Amino acid sequence: MNIFHRSLRQKVILGYIIGFVLMAGVVLVNWNNLGNIRDIVLSGEKVSDLFDATLEIRRYEKNYFLYGKSEDHDELLTYVEKTEKLLEENNKELGLFSGPAVISELKKNIKEYRELLGTIRDLREGENRNIWKERLRNKGREIVTTTEDMSRTEKRIIQETLLTSRNILIASIIFLVSAGFIVGAIFFRMFIRPLRLLEGQMKSIANGEFSFIPVVSRDRELMSLSKAFNTMLVELELRQMHLVQTEKLASLGTLLFGVAHELNNPLSNISTSCQILKEEIDEADIGYKKELLSQIESETDRAKDILRSLLDYSRSGEKETINLKKMVAESIRFIGGDAPAKVGIDLNIPEDLSLFADKQKLQQVFLNLIKNAMEAIEGEGKISISARKVKDTIEIKVSDTGKGMEPEMPSKIFDPFFTTKIAKKGYGLGLFVVHNIIGEHGGTIDVESSLGHGTTFLIKLPVKELKDEK
Repeated sequence: MNIFHRSLRQKVILGYIIGFVLMAGVVLVNWNNLGNIRDIVLSGEKVSDLFDATLEIRRYEKNYFLYGKSEDHDELLTYVEKTEKLLEENNKELGLFSGPAVISELKKNIKEYRELLGTIRDLREGENRNIWKERLRNKGREIVTTTEDMSRTEKRIIQETLLTSRNILIASIIFLVSAGFIVGAIFFRMFIRPLRLLEGQMKSIANGEFSFIPVVSRDRELMSLSKAFNTMLVELELRQMHLVQTEKLASLGTLLFGVAHELNNPLSNISTSCQILKEEIDEADIGYKKELLSQIESETDRAKDILRSLLDYSRSGEKETINLKKMVAESIRFIGGDAPAKVGIDLNIPEDLSLFADKQKLQQVFLNLIKNAMEAIEGEGKISISARKVKDTIEIKVSDTGKGMEPEMPSKIFDPFFTTKIAKKGYGLGLFVVHNIIGEHGGTIDVESSLGHGTTFLIKLPVKELKDEK
């Protein structure tokens, strides 16, 4: 099975095993290297002992020839025996610093030295004694030269071994650090990066961008997590659509209440005129009858205008050139019946200001903003709606003299499901829908508010872009 198709748990266990094997390998290499250093140092001590013993041979040799004492001869012989013993017992260790031929030659020289020493001891005075002494000295010099070379070789090998050990230790550290970086990069690729991608997707979802989370890893745990989030996302999107539709129906209910209130006046006038005409139809003169019929016709046209506005509102998704002032006035008329008696609405928009947009959606924007402004005003107050054209942008302000907001609220009010209303008074989607509608039209909406000083919404719609859509 490919390790990249395993679960995260298996990968973590495999990572620990690989890390343990690498660490164990490095430890074993360095442990073996330390063992080699120990063997070389111990062997080097034998070389040092051998070299010291040969130096003592030379020292007692000199004393023996100078003073001729038997004690010096005995000490000299003792060190010769010691040298022979060192050569016999440490043949393997000494072989690390010289070849077998050198050691054999050294043993031979020591043996010859002992024989020369015995010969000199047995010679009488004057029997070519000086010649034998010179031979002994020469042989002693050969022995010391050989052991000195072995000592130098021992020091050189120890230095080289220490240098090699240092290099191995440095290489081990570099290897472990590099392996750590590589393992870290692999872990980042396998774990951290997919989790960061999931985090970024979830932040987008939190901001209202409902897009499915891609399967960013083939690990079972991350695949299950991605699928679970996508399932949750589908359910959440369905619920939000339901709540948004509920919010739209709430706006439609407000609109219908306003339409019913507006229709009540012309229908009442029509009913009154018809009642009068019915009662006076035989006695009234023709002019009065025409006047009553004219009133009926006028009020009927007024009712038709109200119904036409309602039909225009129902045509969602159809963009057209609309007169901004007329559209906002219709929105005010729709919601006017729900307005408190002490709340006035001031409209200050130029007559010739037009834009290309979805009329129903923009009316929904103003219905939400005006309704929120009415709810923010406690007692007497005023709502002001103004607009102006600044270069290629239409700026619209909706202000109220209500209670305002806490300092932290303006940054949250466009988030979905954020609401300050009491339970069952709203879902916190009104301004979220407003923000989305303005975004669909390529515009922006901002809010300025302070506690006790009212609230102002600033909408900016790009004229050129909207005209180009036409």
